[in-house]
Amino acid sequence: MKLIVDANIVFSGILNSNGKIGDLLINSKKHFNFIAPEFLRYEIKAKYEKLLAISHLSDEQLVEAEYQVCKDITFISEETDRSKILE
Repeated sequence: MKLIVDANIVFSGILNSNGKIGDLLINSKKHFNFIAPEFLRYEIKAKYEKLLAISHLSDEQLVEAEYQVCKDITFISEETDRSKILE
């Protein structure tokens, strides 16, 4: 099943990778194909300092949390034909 995830879902997963959303994003590759716009990567970078402050994680921990949450997300560019994504 394909699921489109937005910034709020990904931020929630990064901030609490042990919570339900984080667990779902990290451990559900067998069941779901997560899709997000490429722009989400920019949003994560733009909010990085705020994520650090809110999470109380170290730089290394935040980078690892971001990696774990985003590793199984397929990021699509705005130029991608969206009809092919949802097939």
